[in-house]
Amino acid sequence: MNLDKKLKKELHASITMLLAAMFSFVSLYVLVLPAGFAPSGVDGISTLLYEITGINIGWFKLLINIPLMILALIYLKKRYVLYVIIFTLVDSFGVIILEQLNFYTFIPSNLDNAQAIGYRLIAAIFAGIAMGLSTSFMLKIGCSTGGVDIIGCLVNLKKPNLNIERVVSIICYSVVICSYFVYHDLTSVLLSVIQIFIYECTVYIVLKKDRYALEVKIVTKNPEIIRDEIIYKHHHSATIIDAKGMYTNENYYMVITVLNSRDIAEFMKTMKKYPETFIYISDGVRVQGNFHFGYGNKKGEHISAY
Repeated sequence: MNLDKKLKKELHASITMLLAAMFSFVSLYVLVLPAGFAPSGVDGISTLLYEITGINIGWFKLLINIPLMILALIYLKKRYVLYVIIFTLVDSFGVIILEQLNFYTFIPSNLDNAQAIGYRLIAAIFAGIAMGLSTSFMLKIGCSTGGVDIIGCLVNLKKPNLNIERVVSIICYSVVICSYFVYHDLTSVLLSVIQIFIYECTVYIVLKKDRYALEVKIVTKNPEIIRDEIIYKHHHSATIIDAKGMYTNENYYMVITVLNSRDIAEFMKTMKKYPETFIYISDGVRVQGNFHFGYGNKKGEHISAY
């Protein structure tokens, strides 16, 4: 990748990251805090601490994330950590600045109980959408919103066979359970569950095309050349299997890879250089693992395909 393309890529990633941070801190201040419920993860912990102490949640987000960032700098990919650090700083100080500006909040203070519940429900739904978009945007650039995601990455380095999504879910829902003992209100707990559900649905919808992929099988006598094209040009991985033609009884190799649907056109252009190959594509492959991102495979880096 030449310098101009790298610069454009990082510029796009930076703008995406800033937009993700804006969705996060605006939704926290405008929707979550006045609605009186705790979202999942570090945001939820910070919200509960704010409810107890009255100190702006931005400071708690910084306080919790700083030790995680230090560990991330030691063990994880530097690009990933850099974007997460900038996201965290913008996100945290964004909430602090909105409070200093006495910025608009969604729920008016002069509502009766029935009206307030309706406003709180709407706030939980749209907070889930906004935070889901924030997370999705960060995932699309190969990063995350930090917090429990960093914990997941660190645990994965030590326990690669552990179900990290389950670990993260346990942490997130533990925060929701703890919120009852802060708010002493079952409605707050239910609003948290609604927010998390909408959040997960939003992430799923935004990233759906990235998680449902195309399986590509290439039959060739020169698998090393095809492998190099897949790995070094298209930044995916591949598997090579010995094969034999039933009609000709000749020895071949089958190269198997999984591509994002957006990558297939460019990949087929590459394969036109090798007219002797036979290629067939299976649609609707369900992929689990770090599929979408192609940034290597060391020190917690995401790698595309499998």
